[in-house]
Amino acid sequence: LPILPVEETLDVLDGFVRAGKVRYVGVSNETPWGVAQFLRHAEARGLPRIASIQNAYNLLNRVYEIGLSEFSHHEDVSLLAYSPLAMGVLCGKYLDGARPEGARLTRYTRFTRYSNPQAEAAAREYVALAREHGLAPAQMALAWVNQQPFVASNLIGATTMAQLKENIDSVDITLPPELLQAIDKLTAEITGR
Repeated sequence: LPILPVEETLDVLDGFVRAGKVRYVGVSNETPWGVAQFLRHAEARGLPRIASIQNAYNLLNRVYEIGLSEFSHHEDVSLLAYSPLAMGVLCGKYLDGARPEGARLTRYTRFTRYSNPQAEAAAREYVALAREHGLAPAQMALAWVNQQPFVASNLIGATTMAQLKENIDSVDITLPPELLQAIDKLTAEITGR
């Protein structure tokens, strides 16, 4: 796909804002360099400033923290976190090679980001940690995303009504400091950082 110049994209978005079709603009799957370009061009030309970025963010994919979280903090560009359950992997339903009927990774085998041996081993550890603390694994993973200071919205997904209820109920869970520390310790062990 051809990449459109940032200025052209912002010009089109400006038209939508002026027409009252959208209030705020954002980007998706963007890099720190890309966010910087959108902010720079918006300021220089008086065009709409991006308010959000929609990127994947979860316990297995914390890449957002490396460079983009600084834009959230310093430039007020909030994260709309998608795939907070790593395509369901953080629920534990895919452990030991399981592929439940109708589940996302069962239906869409081309998605391998979270189905490699390292991701499965990490998911096993997070699932065990959640259960040790009396939480459903999905609720711990979602509550963790909710508690990050740069997250404006946690874009949940569910296949069943029971999953949807469990996911929605995570909004009422606040992970205690000792569990947050255990998550950070486990993350450091998994990533070697």
